[in-house]
Amino acid sequence: MKDKRNILKIACLLEVIYVLVMMVYYLFFIKEKEEMIAGIFMLIIGVVVTSILYKESKKEIDLIKKNKTAILLCSIWLFFEPIIPGILGFIFLGSISDKKKVKLPEIKEEKIEVSKKVKSFALILFFIIVMFVLPNFSFFNKIPVYLIYLVIFLSVLLTNYKDLKSNLIIFIRNFKTYLPFIFKRYFIMLGLMLLVGIPIVLINNGNTSSNQAALNVMFKKLPFFALVLSTIYAPFVEENVFRLSLFKLFKNKMVFIVISGFLFGALHMIDKFTSFYDLLYIFQYATLGICLAKAFVDSKNIFVPISMHFIQNFIAAILVLLIY
Repeated sequence: MKDKRNILKIACLLEVIYVLVMMVYYLFFIKEKEEMIAGIFMLIIGVVVTSILYKESKKEIDLIKKNKTAILLCSIWLFFEPIIPGILGFIFLGSISDKKKVKLPEIKEEKIEVSKKVKSFALILFFIIVMFVLPNFSFFNKIPVYLIYLVIFLSVLLTNYKDLKSNLIIFIRNFKTYLPFIFKRYFIMLGLMLLVGIPIVLINNGNTSSNQAALNVMFKKLPFFALVLSTIYAPFVEENVFRLSLFKLFKNKMVFIVISGFLFGALHMIDKFTSFYDLLYIFQYATLGICLAKAFVDSKNIFVPISMHFIQNFIAAILVLLIY
């Protein structure tokens, strides 16, 4: 995009469409007067914010750089509703920043030995069998759940110990360098997930995925266990399986990114979907997986996607806990 100000104009257009759609919804489908008035009032504020943002988008870039406050405040408001215009505002501010592009630490790519490929394939296969095949047998369901998770965790740790150790040392030493990259990629990931997910949610009449519904039930029954499982165990294990281990099996990075994403998406839904429309959530999970795989390829450090995965799951977990 040659003129970066067009990002703000797209954000304004999306907000206008959102306001028009929601205005129709509040006027014709909401029966409670107080709710309708509150909703319309929020939309009016959105219109005011959008007009300010559009006015800012017509200024010269050099003038905007001198005072970013108006765009920052508008982006914060639009991030909370309806999210995507706000993300575009943040992307615009990041694109005009005069800060030098941060160069990530260079990690030399070593030739992957056949033995490492075999171990990686065995780990992926073991994970799939334990998580998706054995639960279909009655004897397996008698084993304590925490013991199953512990075995998987230790298997991942033992298989990828050397890579994890070297990656962790580099990550800790260069944490300040990795942090902006992590947050930038996280917000891009969040925006893409929303773009893919919103139509799917609408098709499913506002219902969440069956996978998320199962997690919600777990949070309600075992909140602490669910919190640890989703924010610590899942990012560590899933990134080791779907990114670090799977990467060793492919020479072409683009092929790896696509397969990693869709395998990640499929395994999150394949044993839980309740209908064809529910199965569409595979694409939302695949978008998450693709973004995490791309971050891993670009950074060459597994703790980058682990951190992004942690942020995503932690925010989702807090929201679920607040609701339930």
